[in-house]
Amino acid sequence: MTAPRTRPAVVVRTRLRPPAPHPDDVRRTRLLARLDAAGEPVVLVAAPRGAGKTVLLAQWVAARKCAWVSLSRHDDTPAGVWSAVLEALRPSCAGVPAPPAALLDDEQALLTEIIPELLNALAPAGPLVLVFDGLDVVEHPVTRAALDEFVRRAPDAVRVVLATARPPSGPVAALRAAGRLAEFTEDDLRFDLAETRHLLSATAGRPVDEAEAAALWRGYAGWAAGLRLAGMALRSRPPGAPLPYPVPAVAEFFRAEVLERVTSRQRRLLLHSSVLAELTPERCAEVTALPAVGETLAALAASSLLVRRTGAGLRCHPVLRAVLGSVLAAEHPEAVAALHARAAERLRREGDPDAAYEHARLAGLSDVAVRIALETWPSAHPRTLLARLDTVPVGGRAAAAAAELACGHPARAAARLAGAAGAPATAVRAWLALHRGDLAGAQGEAARVIAGHRPEDARSWWLLMAAAALDTAEVWEGRAAEVVDRLGVTARDADELGYRDVAVRALDARTAGLLLVGDATAALASAAQAVARYEPDPTRCVAPVVAMACLASADRGGISAPVPLLPHAEAFAALLDAQSASPGDARERGKARARARAALSGVRSGPVLAGLFEGQGIPDLRPAVLSDRERAVLRALAGPLTLREIAAELHVSHNTVKTHVRSVFRKLGAHDRADAVSRGALPGR
Repeated sequence: MTAPRTRPAVVVRTRLRPPAPHPDDVRRTRLLARLDAAGEPVVLVAAPRGAGKTVLLAQWVAARKCAWVSLSRHDDTPAGVWSAVLEALRPSCAGVPAPPAALLDDEQALLTEIIPELLNALAPAGPLVLVFDGLDVVEHPVTRAALDEFVRRAPDAVRVVLATARPPSGPVAALRAAGRLAEFTEDDLRFDLAETRHLLSATAGRPVDEAEAAALWRGYAGWAAGLRLAGMALRSRPPGAPLPYPVPAVAEFFRAEVLERVTSRQRRLLLHSSVLAELTPERCAEVTALPAVGETLAALAASSLLVRRTGAGLRCHPVLRAVLGSVLAAEHPEAVAALHARAAERLRREGDPDAAYEHARLAGLSDVAVRIALETWPSAHPRTLLARLDTVPVGGRAAAAAAELACGHPARAAARLAGAAGAPATAVRAWLALHRGDLAGAQGEAARVIAGHRPEDARSWWLLMAAAALDTAEVWEGRAAEVVDRLGVTARDADELGYRDVAVRALDARTAGLLLVGDATAALASAAQAVARYEPDPTRCVAPVVAMACLASADRGGISAPVPLLPHAEAFAALLDAQSASPGDARERGKARARARAALSGVRSGPVLAGLFEGQGIPDLRPAVLSDRERAVLRALAGPLTLREIAAELHVSHNTVKTHVRSVFRKLGAHDRADAVSRGALPGR
């Protein structure tokens, strides 16, 4: 048991005032405005060390009546803390108690006599801000209990500000629920780009341009201390010269503030888990192979906001993680590859192939990295797959070629396929044949893939690719009626796989097929589906040129396609443009037909396009024009009135309304009242 104090605690006066402003400090105008606007009696500023809590609060209280207490781990006793609190409040309140030191260390006296007396004295003292800076260092249970009691009962005239670098506890939950707490987090304190540039220029002693500031802002995640230390490092470097990441001073900061303050078990877990972005007990246990991982993680999360909870687990501050990685590489270089290898396997099983790929690459396991990269295809963005396979170029040529096709680069796709064999490569070659305009070659390659597939290949990306290629060729060979339904199924299956390029290709071919069989309504729906899949990210798939021309011909908002890649599709789209030209514009029709012929230069056109060049028609997609009376009837059909009631409203006979309704149905291609209203609402009607 601790002996009672016989002498009063010595209070260092500098603890009782905010720090003086530094010339390099950036005024946090947006946060100061938020503090001014906050009306809650308690303000919580919870952010990691170095986030700028103290600087912000010092700026805010500069023009206010304030009592400031900087807490210290060296005085973490009831007497040490409360002597400082009482001393800080005494200039602002004449009735602040002055108890003997022994009473401050007496829990009963502190909670039942001193705190109540202090609260009563503060009630009439008028507006006052009381700042507890560094609350995270207070661990003594009696001190914490007394602080909690004080914060709960503080009079409204006293705004209590709590600044802490670890997850807050005590009365915070109750104050939040009661609407008496204003909160500022790490995200709030993070510097924006303008503040970053200002701070870097001030600390570097020279102007820092926006690009240099943006790079450091991203690298240090807007963390004030990191940016300040990086700015100081810029002093000795000419503009544009790169800085090491993190700068040595940042590494020293984290060694002193984190690694030297944790237990040996916590330190080892921090280092070995630094390969992971998200920390869960199960993941860390498997990857690090350390004991008592769950208990150690919980202790780390409770001790500092540099390791904070997320929805899935815990996450280290990004700059701390970078420092931990460099320390791990220096102290345990032999462990790095093994940790990444175990992380790759664990994350692959968890269904996170992107992270698994990165770990496999960092472990030096090229074959594993390629296998994981290929498992993401075809749902991965084609450029992502290509970048990964180019980093570890030891396989995956067929998938890489398919990705090149999706990016609109058939020549590159052909180069990647050189020497490749197997069904996936053959499926890609079928589409390369279509890009050359070789319908027979595409049919032959695709048919070989389909004939040789096994039951387990039924939903493979390359089988869908072959099916789309074969049926597309069949459309241009005059067998559209036989394949339009199959193309719809292929598009649906490709959608389910996330293979947007094949889905768009299949829908584009289906649109052409539906037009050729005379179903303009279904063609427009198919065209709209194709464009809806293409427009959100044109870098994922080739342009559906037929669908775009179909919508444009129907005045439905078609968009211009980029450089054509599929000669038969481009020729058909040009013929649609020719047909949609105004009747008197022979020049435009001629130019469109010339474009169609140019697209097929040196290519066998096939029976469909040959027939179209000879004058066979395509269904007219332009909307029929409704008369004013027909429009009035259509508007009435949108409501609840019967035909007799519509006739009465329009002052015409019932038979006249029926005649107008039949005309509206015919012009809009509608089959019932609801369908007519829907079609009549389309642009251009």
